[in-house]
Amino acid sequence: MTGVTGMTAVPTAPKTRHGRVGGVEFFVYGEGDPVTIFAHGLAGSVSEIKPLALPLSGTRVLFNFQGHGDSDPLDGGWDYDVLAANFRSVADHVGATRACGLSLGSGALLRLLLGDPHRFDRLAFVMPAALDQPRNDGATTRLRELGAAIESGDRDQLTQILMNEIPANLRDSRAARILLARRAAELAEMTPPAPSRVDVPIPNVAALRDVKAPALVLAQRDDRLHSTAIATALAQALPCATLRVLDPGGVFWTHSDQTRMLLDKHLIAD
Repeated sequence: MTGVTGMTAVPTAPKTRHGRVGGVEFFVYGEGDPVTIFAHGLAGSVSEIKPLALPLSGTRVLFNFQGHGDSDPLDGGWDYDVLAANFRSVADHVGATRACGLSLGSGALLRLLLGDPHRFDRLAFVMPAALDQPRNDGATTRLRELGAAIESGDRDQLTQILMNEIPANLRDSRAARILLARRAAELAEMTPPAPSRVDVPIPNVAALRDVKAPALVLAQRDDRLHSTAIATALAQALPCATLRVLDPGGVFWTHSDQTRMLLDKHLIAD
């Protein structure tokens, strides 16, 4: 779960294709090489990842994991095998050569790479939420609170939970209030996606030693859900990774332009 998207306006892009494969809904924007696939976070959707994907070059493919958006429901809950299979089915269908995962989407990408470490030419992990250990910190409590608020449909409570995730100096801004209210309304209409079991993306960091594609790992300080320690450990485990840590709220809010510049430079490079 990543919360809310940033304040900077997202450029519009013509939607070139909308389809489904294996029960997973996907959207294709732009054209040409490279073809990059983007995966959202827990309780997120295509709309959550658009601010990262749409400003980039080439063909961008965005999809909703099962249990999210208009993809098929998951009656038994999710695990990383299910998410990785969703990721892989869309990537193979559209011929994606590069991949970006946000929060839970990063974990799904890691699980995919366990089975096929050479699947993508370039990789990006934005605010990874888990690695090789279950989360037993404040993030677990926060996700339970969020799930309860989603189940009750309490938009005011959802707005407050989301508000706590953004920098304090932005909470009174009109743009933040509008975006948070919109996001709370979306969450209030969905069924909280629950894990089917205790699961982690990879068994241990050594499992990533064969992932040789250049990787960018993006994190932000003081994020309860996405600790810099996890991002640092991931960057150290990947053989060809670069770690960038932004200021609090930097990825979507205070340094969103820098985030897009870093992603574009990394994912579009030859």
